[in-house]
Amino acid sequence: MRSKSLLCLTLLATFATGALCQTKLPVQQAIEAQFPVTKATYDHKDMVTPGAVIDLLKDNLVMSAITEPTISTGTYKDGKFQYGGFNKFVKFNNAAHMNVGANRTFVAGEKFWLIGVVVADDYVQLEFLSDPINDIRYKSFVKYPYPTKGSIPTPDVVLASIKESIKAEPVEGAAAAPAQPAPPPQPAMAPIAPPPPPADAPPAAPKTVSIGQTKDQVAAAFGPPTKIATIGAKEIDYYPNMKITFVNGKVTDVQ
Repeated sequence: MRSKSLLCLTLLATFATGALCQTKLPVQQAIEAQFPVTKATYDHKDMVTPGAVIDLLKDNLVMSAITEPTISTGTYKDGKFQYGGFNKFVKFNNAAHMNVGANRTFVAGEKFWLIGVVVADDYVQLEFLSDPINDIRYKSFVKYPYPTKGSIPTPDVVLASIKESIKAEPVEGAAAAPAQPAPPPQPAMAPIAPPPPPADAPPAAPKTVSIGQTKDQVAAAFGPPTKIATIGAKEIDYYPNMKITFVNGKVTDVQ
């Protein structure tokens, strides 16, 4: 009986661990998709595979030189980076210019790399690494606690907290989005027969102009003249093949 109980407990623990892993995996994948991780060398002195450049959006991120035995670990909560215990002492120690170079406080606008993501039961921890500053690279761990302790939220909730403090620049050389497949060709339409030719119309009556016609009557037949010359009450309208003289608005001569 006792062995059966132990077996049941073992199976329950195994199932619980598997379910927890299934919950953590989407969070891990969502973070790494939004903030592509950089692969650093083992000693953190160089980059193997650059990921996204990370822009800091908040002040007061304390980072430690990679040569230090203890690396700064902070918590992002309530819209700011917070430090307690030894890390708080490290921050004040740096501010007082003691142990210069061992630690550095980064402010909004500075840039670094994301080199590690850990999804724990109560928080997500990000590991940051800077480029050399005065020949020193700096590193820090930042925890982003979950709203409810012991309950892993959805990836969107975790990302919302992280995005308050950092953002990722586009990765250079990233593969472009796959092109959308071309739409299938439309079937060829049957040719449309041309309309039948119009029936022979009787030839138009020749245009004529007569003495005494008004300017409006001439314009209706021949359109506007290409040139007009006015001499007192006389007006001469020029057309391509003729000129028409009007006196007091009526035709008096056609040439």
